[in-house]
Amino acid sequence: MVAEFTSDPIEHRLWLDEQRPGGSSTPGNGRGSRQLGRRAIVIGAGMGGLAAAGALAKYFERVEILERDRLAATAGSRSGTPQDRHPHGLLAGGLRALDRIFSGFKHDLAAAGAVPVTFARDVQFERPDVGVLPKRDFGISVLCATRPLIELVLRRRAEAVANITLRSASRVIGIVPAAGGAGVRGVQFVNGSGRFETLDADLVVDASGRGAPTLSLLDALCWDRPQMTEIGVDITYATAVVEIPPHATSEWKAVLTLPDPPYVALHAIIVPTEDGRWISAIADHNATARIETWEAFLEASRSLITPTVYNALRYAQPPGSIRHYRFPVSTWKHFERLPHLPRGVLLIADAFCRFNPIHGQGMSSAGKQALLLQDVLDRAAEDPDPIAALQAGFMTEVASVLETPWTMSTSADLAFPPDARQKARQFRGSARVRSCPFPCRRRRSGRSSRDVGSRPAAAASAAATGTRDHATDRGGHQSRRHAGRRLTGPSSTLTNPFCQRKNLT
Repeated sequence: MVAEFTSDPIEHRLWLDEQRPGGSSTPGNGRGSRQLGRRAIVIGAGMGGLAAAGALAKYFERVEILERDRLAATAGSRSGTPQDRHPHGLLAGGLRALDRIFSGFKHDLAAAGAVPVTFARDVQFERPDVGVLPKRDFGISVLCATRPLIELVLRRRAEAVANITLRSASRVIGIVPAAGGAGVRGVQFVNGSGRFETLDADLVVDASGRGAPTLSLLDALCWDRPQMTEIGVDITYATAVVEIPPHATSEWKAVLTLPDPPYVALHAIIVPTEDGRWISAIADHNATARIETWEAFLEASRSLITPTVYNALRYAQPPGSIRHYRFPVSTWKHFERLPHLPRGVLLIADAFCRFNPIHGQGMSSAGKQALLLQDVLDRAAEDPDPIAALQAGFMTEVASVLETPWTMSTSADLAFPPDARQKARQFRGSARVRSCPFPCRRRRSGRSSRDVGSRPAAAASAAATGTRDHATDRGGHQSRRHAGRRLTGPSSTLTNPFCQRKNLT
């Protein structure tokens, strides 16, 4: 988790809203504005999906959220978010964005037991170059809690909106294309009783985490898949949850200890949670073995750049187990570079861009993307074709929300061996800021402009830009080569192998 940048437009507008008398200018969840359609469907009830549903509720008669997991009425881990048993950070910008969408969310989260932490008065930042940073009150407050609690509070707020329906235990089979293949008709899924259902929709928002429903739709329509930028991370977490010792220090509430690449690859974090505990994680790059015991966890904490974490945990009661999580690669699927998406489809959060979670950007970025969606919805409602205006507006602006956390997190990851130089070349080549072609280019017919020419020419172009190519088998599974390597080939040419195209040359 790191201090938040303030250069993206959503963060800037959040700041401007706070300067206005009376607070935010963003409309809330009340009804009464122009409706864009009868039904919007959100695939996934994670942070991005729930926030997107809140943004959509004002503009559609019904908003249906389809979630694969069977959701409990209390906070608890679930299989759809395997990372939720590890430390999470809802940064200040993300907290403000969610509070704009669901007015009172911040109050509800605090009432549920989240611990208030002030940057940087209550946080001990430790860097290898300067040691412990001075504690200053920047006037920025966050609420620390476990991911399951944050998600539960957000889910309750979404379910309290009259026209939002959350269907748990609903496994999406696919997005159903409309007749003619230019857009979507709805979503097919298997409900909690095991029966197949299809819901018609004017808009489908893919918050599935991997973007698989949208990628499968592109394959079915014989449209190009997006280019993809990947930065190899290969980071593993060992996490322990302990009761805060009775005589714990009062000098800080949370600790962030940075690594010293290439000499020390270990990060560490301690965050307070709602139940009087610390959740502490030690992260390692390119680890060859996992930390399996409490003794090994303490021993690893002694290898950090300062003894702060070790001294805090050495007197804690040992936890019942050590939890583990591995994150191999940060991924940005560049849907915003496609000439068009099928009419009525948008993507949000991890379906678009997955960050290395050690930097604490994922939930906050999802909240800001949802707030952008709400802003664009408000403008699109006045357009003669609001669905098309919504797609064009969101896809034009979303990169500006993603660029700051992506650049911050991937730049830090490039410092680690063994592939730092190769990953740096890839990053410079394919992750630089580009203008979005979304509103002005036509849907491809036959081959797109990026696909024209011989294979050697396309390979040379890909080598120049540093883009990655993922070969896809007939089952839709991607074969992944080493995450730090730059591969050749036009990554925009992945299409349905059974497609009967015409005029391919």
